[in-house]
Amino acid sequence: MAVPTATQQPAPHSALRRLVARHPVAAFLVMVYTVNTAVALVPVLTRRDILPFDLAPYDSLGHIFGVALPAFLVVAAMHGRAGVRDLAHRSFRWRVGVQWYLIALLGVPVATVLCASAIFGLAPLNALVEKWELLLTVVLPQLLLLILFFNLAEEIGWTGFLQARLQERHGPLKASLIVTVPFALFHMPSWMVEFGLGLAQLHLALLLTGIFGISQLFGRVVIMWLYNNTTYSVLLVGMFHSSFNVTASTFGPFIPRETSFLIAAGVVAVAAMLIAVFTRGRLSYKPERASRPADAAPKGDTPLSHA
Repeated sequence: MAVPTATQQPAPHSALRRLVARHPVAAFLVMVYTVNTAVALVPVLTRRDILPFDLAPYDSLGHIFGVALPAFLVVAAMHGRAGVRDLAHRSFRWRVGVQWYLIALLGVPVATVLCASAIFGLAPLNALVEKWELLLTVVLPQLLLLILFFNLAEEIGWTGFLQARLQERHGPLKASLIVTVPFALFHMPSWMVEFGLGLAQLHLALLLTGIFGISQLFGRVVIMWLYNNTTYSVLLVGMFHSSFNVTASTFGPFIPRETSFLIAAGVVAVAAMLIAVFTRGRLSYKPERASRPADAAPKGDTPLSHA
């Protein structure tokens, strides 16, 4: 896992770069919260009547410039161009087994519909058959939009940089637990905007963030397992994240809207517990290969640990 001294810490060219290289996690989080909060303060960017499917520009811009970009900047400060190439390769790695695409894209929606059918009878399946065209006109377009402009960028920072780095230091389960806290806090401005909460209602925003964090802990476990099994593909992780969001928010025509999120979250929670049990907490993590995914870099690149 150790990076050769010559490449692990390239000579920084400025005091700021040296500071970022010495404290990469802190630097990443400072940039994440600063940019994300600044974007949330621009009223026009939080409007949900600009983009399709009631999505706000704030969400996309916050993920791209407030999560993905800081990850690349921190990696560049630590490892230079080789580190940036490594993160970029992992971010767009698509050569994985077909079964992982099926799990990432179909696992949550299929399990959610089946669970809903067990609860509500055949109504969800009947609605799915009767309104199948919505899968092509609503569900699929929103899924593609979220992958391309929202959740992939989000996971470049949270999984490709932060969670991968913490996994190498603390193991996969502890890394999932640690990342859940800053990941939940990252979403707090969106709760305040969504529900019109000011500083006087900060305690309500913190309560919502805490509840959200509990549900997301299970998601971070599944994401860590998926990441490890796909030779560190952030793309597949972003697909899974988008699939969950679409299932929880747009399956209203098939499942009672107020319960779709709860069922999807329950599906992920059960999956996370089963994965933790059957992998004995390792989440398919293999430290001996963590210094370099099998095809992470072109021939001639120097192996890098996850920055």
